[in-house]
Amino acid sequence: MPLRTRPSASSRAGRSAGLSVLLSAVMACCLASCLACCLAACTPSKHAARPASGATAAQAASNGLPRADPGYLQWLERQSMLGAAPELTAQVSGTERIWRNSSTARRLPVLLGAAPNWFALNPYTVSTGQPVFRALAGGAGAGFPDALPQAGLNGLFVSPTGERGDLWNKHNQSSPGGENVASLRFDPALGSDADFEKLAQRLEPLQIQMGGELPPAATGLGPDFILQARRAARFDGIYAMIAVPQKDWDLLPRLPDEWECLPLRPEAVAQLAQRGLLPDTLVRDSLPWATPGGWAATGEVRGADGRIRRWVYRYSGDALRPVLLWQDPSGQARRIFSAAIIRHTGLQQQTLTGLRLEALMGLDVPAGSAEDAAAAQAAHPGGGDAARFARLTPGLDALDEAAREVHRYGGWAMQDDVLPPSLTPVVLAGAVDFSRDSITPAAAAYALLSGDAAPLAALLRASQASGVDQSRLARGLHDWQAVDWRPLLDLPQGRELIRKAQRLAGAPPEAMQLWTTPASLAARALGLKTAEASASAADGSGKSAALREACLLLLGWRVGLPGLSFVSPQDLSGALDLSRSTADLPASLGLTPLWGGNPGGVAPDAPSAFGALEQQWADRQSFLHSMARLLRARRDAGLAEGKLLAVFSGPPGCVAVLSALPSGGCWLLAANFSAEKRIFPLALPAGITARTVRDIGGGQDLSSTLTRNGHGLELELDGRHSRHVLLDGPAAGLGR
Repeated sequence: MPLRTRPSASSRAGRSAGLSVLLSAVMACCLASCLACCLAACTPSKHAARPASGATAAQAASNGLPRADPGYLQWLERQSMLGAAPELTAQVSGTERIWRNSSTARRLPVLLGAAPNWFALNPYTVSTGQPVFRALAGGAGAGFPDALPQAGLNGLFVSPTGERGDLWNKHNQSSPGGENVASLRFDPALGSDADFEKLAQRLEPLQIQMGGELPPAATGLGPDFILQARRAARFDGIYAMIAVPQKDWDLLPRLPDEWECLPLRPEAVAQLAQRGLLPDTLVRDSLPWATPGGWAATGEVRGADGRIRRWVYRYSGDALRPVLLWQDPSGQARRIFSAAIIRHTGLQQQTLTGLRLEALMGLDVPAGSAEDAAAAQAAHPGGGDAARFARLTPGLDALDEAAREVHRYGGWAMQDDVLPPSLTPVVLAGAVDFSRDSITPAAAAYALLSGDAAPLAALLRASQASGVDQSRLARGLHDWQAVDWRPLLDLPQGRELIRKAQRLAGAPPEAMQLWTTPASLAARALGLKTAEASASAADGSGKSAALREACLLLLGWRVGLPGLSFVSPQDLSGALDLSRSTADLPASLGLTPLWGGNPGGVAPDAPSAFGALEQQWADRQSFLHSMARLLRARRDAGLAEGKLLAVFSGPPGCVAVLSALPSGGCWLLAANFSAEKRIFPLALPAGITARTVRDIGGGQDLSSTLTRNGHGLELELDGRHSRHVLLDGPAAGLGR
């Protein structure tokens, strides 16, 4: 089946008519938002006054205290994700659209061939001078799309894009990266539906595919949560929420406001479990790699019926990130995801759909018997042992159902969360097309800091031994902001490795994440402070060359292996950590100019090691052009569709990976993470003979390095240096 493309101008008219209702709704919502901002009712906590904390629901009713404003609740419904579902599902229900594509379709080679390399853009971390969609479609950044295909990039992945929960939080607790999505609509900071459509038309003749993420399973605290807590009709069962009887409020923290939510202490959780209000334990709480979370409590919330209630609910990462309840019999969470997929894949025609459902993994009580675990395996035949399936319920079911629905509207589905490498075969046994690479970001970062490449080699070999199809991995996705060390827990000494890496980086040794950019990580490995790293780029010193090579070494693990490759403006500009960070702003979240944009905005400007993208594009010797040469080469060679053949260990700090190309020949990525120059001898696998060897980055002929009549080669690698080498020889048929 050919790659689904955006419709032509003539055929787009029908779809535009389908979208007109949505655009009208957006305009109405904007007007409603303006009106609401002028009214005290726009802030949830500013409705009718609460009774004293000791007042019961019965007292509230007898005193004639008002209900939550019905008009306000109706307005909230129009802003909610579930409230948007009927209009969106009506675009499909009762039409032929549901039959246009198979939900079980497997079309991996189509996307790998058409869009192997993606530009990943978090719109909240760049400066453009105007909404991002508008800037790229025809504003100050309008020249940037033309540069994408010339740089070897075939896709634009913009995420997150949904309106954030910040709007509903009067305490100004925000998510600087925009992860707390609470709406299916675009955040006005990105632009309107019309701006998005203009950008799509701008990218269509350039053959650039578009992609992005659905709302995550742990959303922001927004209209849907507020409506469920107020017991509005039709909104029960969206989130994992439980009403706590007033007699048990003594176990909950005292809160002055309805929505000033706080996590519960472990002692309170245990006592609520003893009273039968909460489960004794959830599988998720025993998973060492799961995002930290637990149970949180709301304040006293006035319902639509006038009753005062307090709720406990499941959260992930932050108390303002409530978790959707996928397994609720009402199916409300599933309806939200169906509506999101119809909008993202069906109506907006976005090719790649990211799914972030890690918060659902293990959100279930433990299996009571071996028979229960066996039943879980039976639901997913061929995907691993029963225990793994049981421990991931309902996350795997949600992934499968969402991925099949994405296929039904002609798109490709990608699992976007950081999961343990040992779970990759289980995830890929389901319906998703791609899963985020969890091995190389953490293991390569550890190797650069420590000079020890053995963990990276061990994890790659384990992945190969478990039969993971490396072409189904998404490499570099979301890895510009932090190093997530949790995948190292799959190794026997994983915790010790994490502590060592954190100490070497000058960070708290018990933390599981290092908030830093790739360029700053490379600078730490070289012993450079942020000011030195930024200044060295300007003066062209030896420090600049060393930093450049170290960054190419790190980013090379996204480019030199099969699968989808993602790079960001932070990666390509060499964005560095801010000199100071705050509790709500990680050091890695400074603003980066995108293209023609002026730095400045709600966050500080990030220092840069290599300069703005527009300036680099004018310099053929820039870091951006070095990365572009590698990206074009992997696109032209078809490496995304390749097959991993061998993992080599060599001198201390060295590791190499050999991949067969679909049209014959091989791609070799050889890396030296140590500070010393190394000679790396490699014996090619049986059946592979190299006739010529060419350095892809510099174009040099390295055929003189061949040994044993083309069955081996010997590479020289400087300290903290990598090489991408194309081997031409009889390896046809070993790729896909």
